[in-house]
Amino acid sequence: MADIHHSFLGLLVTVLYLLTGVSGETLSMFSRVGDDVSLPCNNVVYPNCSSTVWNYNRAGSTVTIEVVALGKIKDDKTERLSLGSDCSLHVSNVRAEDAGRYTCQQFLTETGSQHGGDAPVDLSVLTISSTTPVTDLTPDADMTLRCSLFSFMGHGTQCISGVSLSWVLNETGTEPQKYSGSQDPQHSSCDITLTVTLQKKDNNRKWTCTLTEKGNVKISIDFTSTFSDIEENTTDSDDVISTVPGTSNAVKLPISHIMLFVALTIMAAIVTIHTSRRSRPPKALPPQAGRPNISSRTTTTRATACSARYHPEGEVSTGASTLGLRD
Repeated sequence: MADIHHSFLGLLVTVLYLLTGVSGETLSMFSRVGDDVSLPCNNVVYPNCSSTVWNYNRAGSTVTIEVVALGKIKDDKTERLSLGSDCSLHVSNVRAEDAGRYTCQQFLTETGSQHGGDAPVDLSVLTISSTTPVTDLTPDADMTLRCSLFSFMGHGTQCISGVSLSWVLNETGTEPQKYSGSQDPQHSSCDITLTVTLQKKDNNRKWTCTLTEKGNVKISIDFTSTFSDIEENTTDSDDVISTVPGTSNAVKLPISHIMLFVALTIMAAIVTIHTSRRSRPPKALPPQAGRPNISSRTTTTRATACSARYHPEGEVSTGASTLGLRD
C-alpha cells in the first residue's frame, strides 16, 4: 500500500512540474543580424496558446513590454513577430535592438493571476560592421572591422560566462592567420576590432567573426571587403589587359595603341580594295538587239571608200566586196 501511495505522489509531482514549468532557468540563444529565430516557450498549459503571454525587456531597461497577450500578437508588433503552433515566439529579420530577455508566462484566465513560473529566454544578436567607409576600401588602405554582441547585459560589455568572440582570418576557417594589423586579444570582451592593410587579393574577401560558448562555435558572421574602384587600381588609366592565345601571361597594352592598329588595318583594307578595282579592265558592253553598231558601220564604210576603184562596166570594186551602181 505504501508503494502505491509513493507512486501516486510521484506522478502528481510530475504532472505539477509539467504544468507549471521550470521557474528561474534561463535559456540563452544567439542570432545574426538579418536572420530568423524562434524562442521556445517551456511552460505551455493550453496547446492552442490561449493562456500564453510573452513579455520583452530590453538590455539595461526596467520597462516590460507585452508583445503577446493570451495567444495574440499585439497589433503594433505584427510586422516581424508571429506565434508558432507550439507557442514559440518567431522573430524575423532580427535587428540589434531585438536583443534582450523574452519571458513566456501562463495565465489561465484573462483576469486571473499567473499560473506557474516564468520561462525566460535571453536573445543575443551578433553584428559586424566596418568603421572604414565602403568607398574608402581600396588596396593599400587600412580597414577596421568591429564585431559586437548585443545581449540582455548590454552592448559590448563583458561577455556571458563561457562566451567569447574571435576573428578567423584564413580561408580554411581554423586558426587565425598573421596579418599586418592588430587583433584585440581580449576575447572576454563582446566588442572586438580588427585592423588590416588591404591588398589587391582582398577584393570580395570574407572576414569572419565567430562566437564560441564553452569552446564550441555557436554562430559566426561575415563581412565582405569589396573595392569600389578595383578597375582603376588594378590597371593604369588608359590600359587594358590582353591575353595572347595559348599563353597564361597577361600582356598590358595601351588602349590608344590598339585603336591605332585597328584604324590602320581598316585603311589598308580600303586602299587594297580600291586599287584592285581600278586595275581591273572594263567589261565590253554587249550590243543591244535591233540596233546596229554605228561605230563599226562608219569605220567600215570609210575604209571601203578609200579603197574603191571605178570600172567602166558600172561596177565599183573594193578590197572587201563589189557593189553594183546603177543610174
